[in-house]
Amino acid sequence: MSNLYMRTNTFKTGGAIMTDPLNIVFSVPFGDDAEVDVVEIKVYNLKDSTINSIVTNTKAILNAGYIDENGVIFEGVLKKKETNWEGLDKITTFKCIDSSDDYTKTVIKKTYARNTKASVILKDLASAAGLQIGDIDLPIDFVYRSGKVLNGKIKALVAEIAKDCKAKLYVNKGAIFAREQAKGTNLGLDISKETGLIDEPEEIEEEVKDEKGSKLKNDKKKIKGYKIKVLLNHGITTDVIIKLTSRKVSGVFRVTKGEHKSDGNGSNTYYTECEVVPA
Repeated sequence: MSNLYMRTNTFKTGGAIMTDPLNIVFSVPFGDDAEVDVVEIKVYNLKDSTINSIVTNTKAILNAGYIDENGVIFEGVLKKKETNWEGLDKITTFKCIDSSDDYTKTVIKKTYARNTKASVILKDLASAAGLQIGDIDLPIDFVYRSGKVLNGKIKALVAEIAKDCKAKLYVNKGAIFAREQAKGTNLGLDISKETGLIDEPEEIEEEVKDEKGSKLKNDKKKIKGYKIKVLLNHGITTDVIIKLTSRKVSGVFRVTKGEHKSDGNGSNTYYTECEVVPA
């Protein structure tokens, strides 16, 4: 990775495009659980006309990284905007979620015929929620022998079906994933000091989840992993497989959760921090 100090950030939402040299501060969490992530993005000293033109409940996309290595770190929906003054700075805070309104609010009433597979229903629900299919690779593609009656919000229905299939479930960058607990996505990422690794990885214990996605209470059901910090890397996100090489650690790992973070122009805080477990 070259041009490591030539950062570039672009935030698009509500018909507006906010980019360099505007000061953009963000915190973008991600993880392999079913909860909806809330993302906060702050933009300094926007024109009043720009602020007033931005409509909530519209798509929000944040692109970040370096001049020759950048990409989308967040895609979701803008839920709220608020402008306040701090000294001479006018700061507009945008609060976003990483899924659609349809996913969290829309109620579905539908009956499926006998012997319908769970994968068919999940794909239908994803379509109804306006979500892309990231990966639906179920440990058990449960067959509803007597049919299936749906009556509830899409998010709850999807969680119920994923549980029937003993699959983990999460939404990431506008796409839905329902897959085996240990499955990841291999993008060929090599993480080392040469590619942005900051400091030596910190050893942690990651709690193993059971087939229903719940944390196991038995201390023996813990796996050793690492917490790592790298120069902001848009490719690192939930379930991505990385090859990690440092002075003390070498191996292939899966990202379970993390955060992209920037404290703005000129700040030393511009990194991706995540937790990984052996893949």
